[in-house]
Amino acid sequence: MTANESHPPRLALWWLRHMCSVEHLEALTGDLIERFREGETRSWFWRQVWVAFAKSVLRETRRRWAFFPYAAAGTLAMLHMPESLPIPLSKGLHWSDLPWPISQAVFELSTPALVTLPMLSMLAAGLLIGRSFRWTYLFRTWIISLALIAINHYSVDLFPRLLRPIPGDPFHKVLIVPEVLQVLFLVCIFLVAAGLGCPMKKRTARPIGL
Repeated sequence: MTANESHPPRLALWWLRHMCSVEHLEALTGDLIERFREGETRSWFWRQVWVAFAKSVLRETRRRWAFFPYAAAGTLAMLHMPESLPIPLSKGLHWSDLPWPISQAVFELSTPALVTLPMLSMLAAGLLIGRSFRWTYLFRTWIISLALIAINHYSVDLFPRLLRPIPGDPFHKVLIVPEVLQVLFLVCIFLVAAGLGCPMKKRTARPIGL
């Protein structure tokens, strides 16, 4: 056996150490390496890594279940938000008097800010059930959600081929990205925002067997 054959796949080992949230990770890693050096194949090592990763993802999903109702509610709110809401708001609060481009940003992001705010109640309910509620978690999640929505909104301009003009309305364009991908992207935005805004406390987990 050569030096390379006596060591497990580097990518699999990196994935196990950095992407698998398990208890006694070092012990598990050592056991897998020892079994590999005793004659197990590279494909066997990869299978064990994927099993550990799958169990880790399932456990983290159960632990962070409260994020999913929030992501679903936020996505539905974004898909059905009214387009005319910023106009009366801008007139009533005089946001249009702000210097450009701040006024433009406030005008375009005021609707997402308002329609996603009530959706935090879904996240709050889940956090209360899980006994991990913090007001700062809700505020951070809302701010991060708006930041990610803004990045998504303005980054589209960097890819003009994704936009198509509306017939008879040269001032507005629509995305040519399939709606399914747009929905999945919105879900990911809210899940990432909840994950960053709500640092869940780690619980004692069962060690993953081989």
